[in-house]
Amino acid sequence: MRKVKGRYFCYVLTFFFYFMAMSLFGSVLSVYLTGIGKSASEMSFIISASGLFSFAMVPAVGYLNDLTRRPKLISGMLLLGVGVLGLVFAVCRSTWALFLLDGLIMSFINSLMPITERMAGQSKYRYGSLRVWGTLGYAVGAQCAGVAVEFFPPMVLFAAMFISCALTIVGFLGTEEKGEDEPAEKPGKKKLPLSSLVQNKQFLLYVFVAFLFAGCSGVNMNLAPVLLGSLGVATGMVGTVLFFSTLIEIPLILFSNKYMDKFSGKALMLTSFAVITVQFVFYGFARSAVVVVAVMVLLKAVASTLFQMITLKMVRNLLSPALTTTGLSVINSLNSVSIILLQNAGGFVTDRWNIQVLYLCLAVLTAVGMLLALRLPACKEEKVFS
Repeated sequence: MRKVKGRYFCYVLTFFFYFMAMSLFGSVLSVYLTGIGKSASEMSFIISASGLFSFAMVPAVGYLNDLTRRPKLISGMLLLGVGVLGLVFAVCRSTWALFLLDGLIMSFINSLMPITERMAGQSKYRYGSLRVWGTLGYAVGAQCAGVAVEFFPPMVLFAAMFISCALTIVGFLGTEEKGEDEPAEKPGKKKLPLSSLVQNKQFLLYVFVAFLFAGCSGVNMNLAPVLLGSLGVATGMVGTVLFFSTLIEIPLILFSNKYMDKFSGKALMLTSFAVITVQFVFYGFARSAVVVVAVMVLLKAVASTLFQMITLKMVRNLLSPALTTTGLSVINSLNSVSIILLQNAGGFVTDRWNIQVLYLCLAVLTAVGMLLALRLPACKEEKVFS
């Protein structure tokens, strides 16, 4: 292992199979649940467990990682848990049991995200050259998940997820991270009061704007396969559509240093809201599978990928550097709550009317978010991606 420690291949293995495991479980989960007889409201209830459990699990794991400085051990345990619980998920049919399992699996997966992001940011390789492998892994996972759900027993899908988790652990063992063994906090370092977050009105405005965006985006992520299925798209083709829509992330991530610091955070946020609102309007009115597929491939990943990078940019500009991690954690936790609320409301609307009506409701919410985003500060001073 010492001979390969720190090699680029180890990072490729880590990012590719981590995101592949995430995609294998989450990309067509809504289709899988409806396929085993769950109603739209039951499916939304089960999926909402992700946000509920992540609200508590993500900050707890982040604190534990900062406290112990053992990212590989913590990541290995979480990945092993994901793989084993996934196999249990495959044979379970109880709605409450599936709710519990989904919450644990997705909260474990989401808890790994800050660890991988920190690893990519502090490695000797450029962030984009590592993170792009995650995009490819997610795309391949979506394609494989669609095929597995349509043509094979459920155990095949979840066995593939278990193997992906195992390979991610292998990759993690070969990575290096600068400062991994340093103490969590240097002696004498001045800590800023958390009350400064509450007193920062501009930050609170962005938190609410992000709350609306993340909730709508999360519902879209979960229900896009159901929308395609309602238009007659086969499950195997759903995976193909998600595969190509994910590939759009590649140039956005690779060339983020070319545009993210040239435009203000406010302008980028408005762009994201405009893109996602246009999507929802098309999904609400279009009855042609070809039109919906084209819009999904071209736009689905643009808004969500931009939002992830915009959040980092806005927090870095709105808060002191000492509170950057705390600010990101607050936003991520509240975004989980947003997804819970809108996911369950979305299930009710879909059962009561149809999924097209749901997307028109989401379009109204994102339009409100865009109006609120007009009041955000420019946030262009701090250079983050250059």
